[in-house]
Amino acid sequence: MSVINMFRKEALRQQYKNQEYGHSVIKQPAIINKSIIFLCIILLIAFISIQFISLTTNQSYQLNSSAENYFPLVISQAVVVNEQLVKNGTMVNKNQPLVSISHISSTGKSDNQQYQNPQYLSATNTGYYFHAQVNQSVIPAYQPVGYLLKNNDDNEFVFWLRDRPKKEVKVGNTVEIILNSQKLQGRVSMIFGEYIVGEGIRIAIKLENAQYLALLSPQSSPKLLLVKQPKNIMQLLK
Repeated sequence: MSVINMFRKEALRQQYKNQEYGHSVIKQPAIINKSIIFLCIILLIAFISIQFISLTTNQSYQLNSSAENYFPLVISQAVVVNEQLVKNGTMVNKNQPLVSISHISSTGKSDNQQYQNPQYLSATNTGYYFHAQVNQSVIPAYQPVGYLLKNNDDNEFVFWLRDRPKKEVKVGNTVEIILNSQKLQGRVSMIFGEYIVGEGIRIAIKLENAQYLALLSPQSSPKLLLVKQPKNIMQLLK
């Protein structure tokens, strides 16, 4: 092989390398530009997510149904409860018999005539009826024999929030009342005064519907799940 041919081959090889290098140099800015655009898209998506993706924070508290939610059924003299005629938590109508009773005589003995002519305690209003939780069949005078949950079209009831809330409870807060694993959805409609140590704070809750009200007995101890208004990530980071 002549020297000239060797130089020609070497020149061609060098020219090819220069062309490959040129192509790579030309391609690199395009790759960098695409990477920058892709990174900008990712940052934009992340920014939108931070601004608009909402997180919900929940707080759970002990709750008690207020006595003002119920009509207590009382009698002016002591009575013996012979039989509860309806089940606990049953919806009853006005004047519907609820309890078979007998009066206590002044001598302290029950009136035997009641077995021949039984007397009945009837509902004074329409509502859910709940038994009085007593450990004896004799109910003293003016002590509740039972309770009727007040029936109102707004489904608004008053509760004692026993625990001091970590954050201020406000009118309009979304809440869930948990009763025997059932959930009653609603909103805080009113707040009465300030938190009282040992008692709590009285709040009114307007329930979305009347479902599961049969569980809302005077002795029930529901949990209040305070569903805070949704906040985006930026608000939670502040």
